[in-house]
Amino acid sequence: MPKNRWQILPHCVSEADNLDIIVTCDGASSVGQIGNEVAIKLTKEHENARMCCLSAIAAGSKIHVDIAKKARKLIVINGCQLECASKIIRNNGIEPTYEITIAKEGIEKVPTLDFDDEDVERIANKITQEVLKKSVIR
Repeated sequence: MPKNRWQILPHCVSEADNLDIIVTCDGASSVGQIGNEVAIKLTKEHENARMCCLSAIAAGSKIHVDIAKKARKLIVINGCQLECASKIIRNNGIEPTYEITIAKEGIEKVPTLDFDDEDVERIANKITQEVLKKSVIR
């Protein structure tokens, strides 16, 4: 897609308190890649949803930790049962508004970067119904 048609996202540093911030696993397995694809889909389809860099939070970037703390809602998507994304958030003293673990949703973790689009749709729809369309207070 040409640059002049790119979707420009809200600046999460200055607008975090008005945004539903999404952090996700994007590990080297099917469920990690589903998590990343779900976060992209939700960011593109919901005006007030915005991905934030989980790696920067894990690295202790104050700006990114503050974004997660200020978020209107903080949505954490884990790929597998290790729940690394949730652990990173909690290790920074933050309690998520909502957490989901893809491998606990009937989706098998497979050592591949491939995934089924139907799984992405199902998880994205679940998060939309349970969080993005509801007023969840943390």
